[in-house]
Amino acid sequence: MKRIAGIGNVIVAGFFIFMTSVSVFLPSFTIAESIQDHLVHILFFLLISGILGLVINNNIILYSSFGCAAALALFLKNASNSELKNPASNKEDKFILAHVNLSVITNDSVVSTLFNDIDIDAISFQEFTPDWAAAMPLLIDSAFKYHIQDVRVDLYGKAVYSKYPVVESDSLFYDDIPNVDLKILKNNKIYRVVSSYMTPALDNLSRTKAKSQFKILERRVSNHADNIIVSGEFNQVYWSSDILSFRNKTGLLNSRRNINPSSFKMPYDHIFYSSDMECYQFLELNDLQGNHIGCKASFQIKMARSK
Repeated sequence: MKRIAGIGNVIVAGFFIFMTSVSVFLPSFTIAESIQDHLVHILFFLLISGILGLVINNNIILYSSFGCAAALALFLKNASNSELKNPASNKEDKFILAHVNLSVITNDSVVSTLFNDIDIDAISFQEFTPDWAAAMPLLIDSAFKYHIQDVRVDLYGKAVYSKYPVVESDSLFYDDIPNVDLKILKNNKIYRVVSSYMTPALDNLSRTKAKSQFKILERRVSNHADNIIVSGEFNQVYWSSDILSFRNKTGLLNSRRNINPSSFKMPYDHIFYSSDMECYQFLELNDLQGNHIGCKASFQIKMARSK
């Protein structure tokens, strides 16, 4: 009986190691893509399994569970913001951007509240439909004097409202899906804001399409990498292979440090930024019912280190 139990423990430990290895070292593997949304929950399961192994004095389960949990935790941390705590606010210029998906908003007052936030410099809206274009003039605060709009009846409409002049704007298209690329002038500094929407990677065709979109965005961003903020609906978790590859090739950093493990719905909206800036605050945006509607990131120019 003990021999059977021992074989069972080895099989369970081998399964833990195999799944962790696939998720961490081969993230583009199909089996990894199917479970990648739930890696945080798998991490907690491994921790519970390790504690159980400790309680029942089973070293195989104990070490394999905690070892896999440690590897998974390092992988997830490396995919998020690398700083363990928010940097202190400095005297350099700051820029605060909010990203909002209008399709999940059911109460106009939520949008009014965002416009009344005195700290926000610009708001990027996704799924900007004709209905929202008609309603926005009644909701907008007078401080947001500048905007660009791409009104559409599908998922790809976008708008960016800014308190500061938009000195240049452009659209980058892939298969009729636009990415808005604009420059905002604040205190004699140019901040480049890119608003993106990526095709959800649901099958082989959509995965291929999403990878092509990331490559096109990567080429555009890599050409001008100073004071750049890329926000949008990426429709993948931030530790997915597509996003990790995009960030590695562009050098962009992740503004999100963690996620709420109590929710089984992981955030697909992200804000990335260039390394010449620091993200000193990141907040999830929720409506009055607690539903996730977007996120807000606060940036500052890095202080030059004295020699």
